Amino acid sequence: MKDNISNILCVLHDTHGQDSLVQRAMNIAQKYQAELTVMLAMESLPPNARMIMQSFEYLESQSSINQTAQDWLDEKAATWSQQYPVKTVVTIGDRFIDIIHHVTNNNHDLVIKQNENEASGYITSSDDKHLPRKCPCPVWIMQADELTKDKQVVAAIDVNYHYPEHEVSLRKQLAFDILFHAWQLAALENASLHIVHVYDGVPENILRQGFISVNEDAAQQDLNAIRQERQEEIDRLLGVLALEVKDSEGSELKPQVHLVRGYPRREIANTANACGATTLVMGTLSRLGVPGYIMGGTAEETLEQVECALYGLKPQGFTSPV
Repeated sequence: MKDNISNILCVLHDTHGQDSLVQRAMNIAQKYQAELTVMLAMESLPPNARMIMQSFEYLESQSSINQTAQDWLDEKAATWSQQYPVKTVVTIGDRFIDIIHHVTNNNHDLVIKQNENEASGYITSSDDKHLPRKCPCPVWIMQADELTKDKQVVAAIDVNYHYPEHEVSLRKQLAFDILFHAWQLAALENASLHIVHVYDGVPENILRQGFISVNEDAAQQDLNAIRQERQEEIDRLLGVLALEVKDSEGSELKPQVHLVRGYPRREIANTANACGATTLVMGTLSRLGVPGYIMGGTAEETLEQVECALYGLKPQGFTSPV
């Protein structure tokens, strides 16, 4: 699993303010001696363009836009390639679909893109939400101002394995993958590494509403047992990670573990914010193996509460619905 980054796709959503993103992508590619492709992904002309142009004019406009964009990108790539070899591609259409098709057809193992929301750090654009949901490889949506910050990588892992048996192995592997990628990013970014897991017994909202009665002593014993169970699993994962990264750069990283009791949709974000997270690494599926449950629940609500980069992963064997 070491050095698992070998074919990177860097996506530009604009022709302005993207040089720092490409620079970071080149640094990462150089670190791993990975192939790097820079894609300029543009939306197609609006539907009403056909209403105000003859069909042949419309098609010529699309072709002209594509050629002009390719010329611009090739000129930029000539400069970038003086530092590191860069391939280029221009697409015009539905951007997130074009990106996913290119990932699938060219076996990219990492997509790097800048957050399109320039007003704040929240991830709000349609494309920036669609990609973590549906792209088959990890997606790293970066913030424009990350270079000025002390780096804090936060890995949100779910080590609750009390699920149907067919899901447990997938969940265990995904938890380790999140941990490994978070370590990899922390080593790459010279960052501190935090691990957060949120646990609870009976959900607080059920207790508050008085729907069930709970013996306080028994409930506390259950919570203590759950916390111990989750701590032991995190310790096991860290032991496996230590063997995986032994003698690698960054192997001296000492992750800080945050075992938090509460509601995951709230406490993951609270913990990430308290750590000053610059990148949050998490899975972007809720129920594994259940069709349609993509980017559900916890991941969706967490992103609405944090202003940091997102590094989203899928479980092994995930097939994009695109």
